[in-house]
Formats: sequence, C-alpha cells, structure tokens
Amino acid sequence: MQLEFRELLPEDAVWAAPLMTASGRMGCEYSYTTAYMWSRHYNVRIAHVNNAVLLRSDSGHVPSFLVPIGVPLEEGVALLRAYADAEGVPLRLHGIDEEIRERLCALYPDGLRFESHDGDYDYIYRTKDLATLPGNTYHSKKIHISAFSRRYDWRYEPLDHTNIEDVEALSYEWCREKGECRDAGLASERCAIRRLLQYREQLSVTGGLIRVEGKAVAFTLGSPINHRVFDVHVEKALSAYAGAYAVINREFAKTLTAYPYLNRENDMGIPGLRRAKESYRPAILLKKYTCELL
Repeated sequence: MQLEFRELLPEDAVWAAPLMTASGRMGCEYSYTTAYMWSRHYNVRIAHVNNAVLLRSDSGHVPSFLVPIGVPLEEGVALLRAYADAEGVPLRLHGIDEEIRERLCALYPDGLRFESHDGDYDYIYRTKDLATLPGNTYHSKKIHISAFSRRYDWRYEPLDHTNIEDVEALSYEWCREKGECRDAGLASERCAIRRLLQYREQLSVTGGLIRVEGKAVAFTLGSPINHRVFDVHVEKALSAYAGAYAVINREFAKTLTAYPYLNRENDMGIPGLRRAKESYRPAILLKKYTCELL
C-alpha cells in the first residue's frame, strides 16, 4: 500500500485527534494539537490509511516516524518499513515509551537500535498537586505567590475571544525580552503560538492569562492528550513580574482538575528549564526513546 504524507491541517483534528486520544499514551507526541503546532518547525507530515494515523518528521538528516496509531503495532511498523524501503531511508521511530519499547523488542528481538536523551523526557504532574500546592513540598512556590499577591492587584482570566489579542501581544513582548525574536527557535515558537490561537477551537485549545492592573503579564495554553492527561503547550510570563510563573501555573491547574495529570513536556536539556520543572516534583518523568529498525 502506497503511503502519501501531506501537510497537517486544522480540520484533520476531526478524525486524527480521536484516534490519537484512544491510544491512551501519556507523551506529548500523541496530541494532534502538539503535532500541528510544531508541524512547520519540524516539517511534520501526516498520512491516513484505513484507521491508522501516521506522522512523519523531516527535521533531521533522517526522517523519523511517530509510532503508528490506530492500528496494531506490527501492522503499522510493517507499513512504515515498506514505505521507508521504497524511499531508500532507514526506518526511525520516535515517541517510544517503556511499554512500546518492550513490545518492539518482542516483535524484533535482533533488529533494533535504541537511543534516549533525558532532555526529551516529559514531566508529568498530578493536577491536584499543582492546583493546591500541598504541604511543605511546595513551600517556595507558595511564598512566591504570596509575595506576588502582596505586590500586585492581579486577576486570572480564561482564554476567550476577548483576550486573544492580549495573549498574542504578550507572546511578542516576551519574545523581544528574550532576544528581540532574532533567535530562530524563539521566532518559530512565536509562530507556533499564533497557530494555536488562530485555530484554538478546532484544536481544543484552552488557556488563561494573568493581568496586573489591567496589563497582561503571563499566559498559558494547552489541550487534552486524552481523558486522563492534559498537555500544557506554552507558559510565558514577563520577567519584571516575579512570581507570575507560579501564579499562572497554579491558576490554570485549578481549571483542569477533570484531568488527573498534567504533561508539561520536556526541558530540551536547558538547565534553567530543568530546574524549574523539577521544582514542581513530577509524579512521572516519562522516559522516551527513538529507535532504528536494522
């Protein structure tokens, strides 16, 4: 069967998102919104065969494919292997957690090479912990929030049509603050945020912002991975407002208690980001692999 990969479209969420949700995986790669958000940066393409969702990324020297969704693993890998052979490229898979790794090893005991990088691991938290900051574990976060509340007259607003422009303006202000958006990664992220805002309804995006005396100083955006896990795609706050990150983190978590877990994605190997994510005490550090079929 010939696979045809094409550009991701917002309307593909209608059929692809339910299949990805049904996979039950916790990794952020299994969110259609994540795939669409970053599709231009990582050159992600999609193929739909029967009930299967197949995603290809061409951001590296060798194309990489997400573990097939909506089809038995062996059948999906066979489809991709035939495609890779026809293209003359090795078959490289990503988004592999420990369970899928074991299943692949059972299917192909002598023909796999795995890699794993801790900068790619997802930080997954209990939503209730981030919403309530219980006990002494989060003492420093509560101090930051108390100091912010003493210093500023602030309020939290859910994302809606009345404040979309404020979020986009804040995204640009944050980007300029970090480097005038000259950095290719920051510019790409800002583009990805615009795409989330533009197609928020099709992509099931929700979010919120913090205002201080009317000025938007922090925002966050996310969408469900499945009925148990919500993915926080973006969280930004202006550096002049110390404590704003802790406030937006807690306030948004309060609105998400229908989901037991929040996936706050990886740290990309950035030391400061790693310290920040570790400080919230993840319930799960989701180890993920890539592998090449030999």
